[in-house]
Amino acid sequence: MDLRDFYLQHIKEDEYHHRFHNEIENVNKEYNIFTGYEEVNDIEFEVYDTEEAILKFRELCQPEVAFDTEKKCWFYLITYYLHKMGYEIKEFPRVLARPPVEPGEFTYGEIRNRIIAQGGDDNGTVRYATRRAFVASLTFELKSNHIEITDSINQKFIEISTRQSSFNNMSTDEKLAEIANLIENMLKKDGKFLSVDYSLVCFEYINEETVKEYRHRLQCFRHSSDKSIQERASYTNEQKSFLIDYGLIIIKAIHDVLQMAE
Repeated sequence: MDLRDFYLQHIKEDEYHHRFHNEIENVNKEYNIFTGYEEVNDIEFEVYDTEEAILKFRELCQPEVAFDTEKKCWFYLITYYLHKMGYEIKEFPRVLARPPVEPGEFTYGEIRNRIIAQGGDDNGTVRYATRRAFVASLTFELKSNHIEITDSINQKFIEISTRQSSFNNMSTDEKLAEIANLIENMLKKDGKFLSVDYSLVCFEYINEETVKEYRHRLQCFRHSSDKSIQERASYTNEQKSFLIDYGLIIIKAIHDVLQMAE
């Protein structure tokens, strides 16, 4: 996964991390007074998954790291990605959501101050080895705001994902797109949609018509036309969160009804 592409595709103007937009967008460019910005570098910001992103974050927090433009972008991109994936650092709960403009304020200042506050200094000096041990012990926690899913349902998400991603490793818009895809995958057999008796597990609260309406609402997350992009942007974060939870309830209902029919 290219974290820069992820950022540029998902960032919105009202998000905290948008303040880093110009630096991230132009990281591979230099400004020429005659021709404007020109592409001169080919820096890539790729990680395999969240585990590798966390490892890279720990590397950036090492005491010998000096932050040039490239490393600053790494810091901004990783904090944004992990924040969007629902992660927090237990010892510093706000740093992923609101990283400092100067990364060293955290990687040197806040970490050093925390070690001193815990009595880990040597007469005011914080040894490199102490900082490395402290960074290695940072606890990254996944703060899921959504309904829990079983391993079998999560495996279904992995199977239909074009990048074999688990549900919790997806961005919000990606979750909605894959929820729509999974509902269709579970219901559509031999080109036709199955008729499901939802009342077996959820009384009359969900039926075929409400599922059909829900799938229709999520179509904009599956397509990349200008109209779909505008429709996606019209939803608030709270509305998207509701749609995710509602979709997971539908998927669990379909899963349970189909199991009962076996």
